[in-house]
Amino acid sequence: MPELIEQKVRIGYDAYGRAVEMTRHKSYDGKTMWRIVSHAASQRDDGERMDGLTDDNIREMIRALQVVKL
Repeated sequence: MPELIEQKVRIGYDAYGRAVEMTRHKSYDGKTMWRIVSHAASQRDDGERMDGLTDDNIREMIRALQVVKL
């Protein structure tokens, strides 16, 4: 039976102008996790990457925006 294993969303650009994507995926052991990637803007740029975030981590990031002054 078909199973959705990954969903990817473009969420704009980081402070350095690099394209940012969030990917919700299943790990090898069946855990649902998020990966956030700022893609390299040039050959001299490595970009940034964070993996292993949970749905709860993402929810808390949303709540954090309500706490901080923008």
